[in-house]
Amino acid sequence: SIKHITEHTHTKQREQQKIYTQCAPPPHPNTPTNTYTKKDQDAINWNCWRRRIEAVGNINYPRAARQQQLYGSLRMLVALFPNGEVSEIQILRSSGHSLLDQSAVRIVNMAAPFDPFPEAMRAEADILEIIRTWRFHEGNALTSF
Repeated sequence: SIKHITEHTHTKQREQQKIYTQCAPPPHPNTPTNTYTKKDQDAINWNCWRRRIEAVGNINYPRAARQQQLYGSLRMLVALFPNGEVSEIQILRSSGHSLLDQSAVRIVNMAAPFDPFPEAMRAEADILEIIRTWRFHEGNALTSF
């Protein structure tokens, strides 16, 4: 029913909002944690980007892929503007299943926009290209490495 779809959509939005807020910088930047050190501030940005993509992808794992038991890996380029908006998405190496390839692109667009570049990075880059391998696993999980 429409109400069920709306409630389901709101639940997904709340889950995605939790993901976004989890990527905020730690409260004490001088205190190293597992994903953050003062020396390497970009580490939290990359880890956050990966976690956000994986979380959005796992919440929105393609139903048809689950039903057809499609699994595979693909290599994808995601280019970002300094404000975190997606500039370009390219499949560099297909998974062999257009459904998985299209789902990966859809997941990036659903997760966007991303955090803006830090000031130091803005001085060095107009566009940031991220090339990652995406894997749709048995058990309906998505990982990026």
